[in-house]
Amino acid sequence: MNEKIIGEIVYEVFKKAKNEHPKHSKFALSNHISNETDLSSRTLERAYDRYLNKKTKYGKPNADSIDLFCKYLGYENFKDYVQIAPPPAKELPVTVRNKRRLIITISIAFGMVLLMFGYQNWIVNQRDIKSVSPSCMTWADSVYVAVTCDHGQLSNYGTPIIPLDKVKLTSFKKVKVSQSYNFFNENDMPLIWYSKNKDQEIEYFTSPGLHPVTGETLRKITPYIIQTYVPLHVDKASSFVP
Repeated sequence: MNEKIIGEIVYEVFKKAKNEHPKHSKFALSNHISNETDLSSRTLERAYDRYLNKKTKYGKPNADSIDLFCKYLGYENFKDYVQIAPPPAKELPVTVRNKRRLIITISIAFGMVLLMFGYQNWIVNQRDIKSVSPSCMTWADSVYVAVTCDHGQLSNYGTPIIPLDKVKLTSFKKVKVSQSYNFFNENDMPLIWYSKNKDQEIEYFTSPGLHPVTGETLRKITPYIIQTYVPLHVDKASSFVP
């Protein structure tokens, strides 16, 4: 069987699953397709990695699996797919591709020039800001909050006062999760990290890094942690201990 055609089939299979299922991670989509077919979720995950993530270390699906892929798409089998499915779109002529590459190259170069000027101005502005009002932040239960740097070493929350990090200030949060939470993005990258606190309770955060209180390195979420420790529904009055 043609490897390129198999790749097109796998792409169409997961594209259809995305239209049928609210979660778009590899794990969620594979389980959904497995429930709709006789395919195992493991076979689907390996096909996803080989053809969508381009990890060629995973083997090609066997003929029976490919027939089931095609059946999920509404065809009888692989032969039926090849005969009925529309041919893939032809590549653009070389001249058109070259023009597009030239436009993209010019755009990138122009953007880099603007970025250099903008960066120089930003450096000047940052120097001016630091000379007038240095800013800090501290951990307040579930988020970082901005504070002035004249509080001493500890804030009113009893947590260390550290230099302001705008990325952490806006994106680093402790959240409560349930199994309906979107733990992975469309590229199967984690959106949640976790750690145990001093009471041995699992806490979940929206960014990687260090635990704001214990200083321990946060671990990225895995399907095992989700299935084993994450509750079906959020219960604010309870904690989950591994």
